Amino acid sequence: MKLKTLLITTIGAFAIAGANTTANAGDTAPAVDPKAVVEEAESTFSGELSVGYDTRYIFRGLWFGNNTAWGNLEFSKQITSKLTWSANVFYTDVMDNDLAYTEGNLGTALSYESNVGTFGLGMTYYRFFDGFSGDNQSGPAGQRDTTELYISYSRELFYGITGSLLAAYDFRIDAQYLEAGLGKSWEICETVSLDTSFAVGYGLNDYYSKVLAGDDANGFTHILVSVGLPIKVTENSVLRPHVSANFSGDSRSNSNAAAIGDEEVFYGISFAVSF
Repeated sequence: MKLKTLLITTIGAFAIAGANTTANAGDTAPAVDPKAVVEEAESTFSGELSVGYDTRYIFRGLWFGNNTAWGNLEFSKQITSKLTWSANVFYTDVMDNDLAYTEGNLGTALSYESNVGTFGLGMTYYRFFDGFSGDNQSGPAGQRDTTELYISYSRELFYGITGSLLAAYDFRIDAQYLEAGLGKSWEICETVSLDTSFAVGYGLNDYYSKVLAGDDANGFTHILVSVGLPIKVTENSVLRPHVSANFSGDSRSNSNAAAIGDEEVFYGISFAVSF
């Protein structure tokens, strides 16, 4: 923190000195507020720490376990007025005694805001500490890691509804995943909002489907409908309970059959602090 403060203070000092030099040369220059310089420098860097609990860990329509606790740390840096870089570390642990499953992710991304929407390019490394299917199984079920490259696009469509698209490529299994989503938020009062979202996924080339058990190698993975209630606790912290419903598609129905079936309602809660 001391190094950061020193750097910001130095930047502010040079800015003030430059402004005063221009003024001394006989040109009219607006007064520079040191506090404003510091605030502008700090505003280009931000972060968020979030923790949560969910009754089910379902990722892209595929069930991984029950009663999962998770944490995520994310940093973002504004490079230009339209370009932002971000990085995150994610960890989750299934607390169900019937299944040993833990996962950690490292991600990085660039997002660009244009007049027609926001474009994203990112990469995520997934580490499955107990194997992809948990319990340290052997064979394909014991896959330990993978890396994914993805592109995304989002924009406001109408009446405050935001649309999003995502395309991802998994290097380990040489398969693709596509997703489209819609989302809208309503402000209930100054500190409480209502979030709603809808997403549908599609897998290509056997994207983590049990083809031998009858799942389609190319087909819809799931439909996810979610409702959240973000509650502003302080100026920089939010508590968010949610309820979600997952509907398995043709490339997930047999994968999920033994655990949750074709339809599953689950819920959870998270707490996030921004800085």
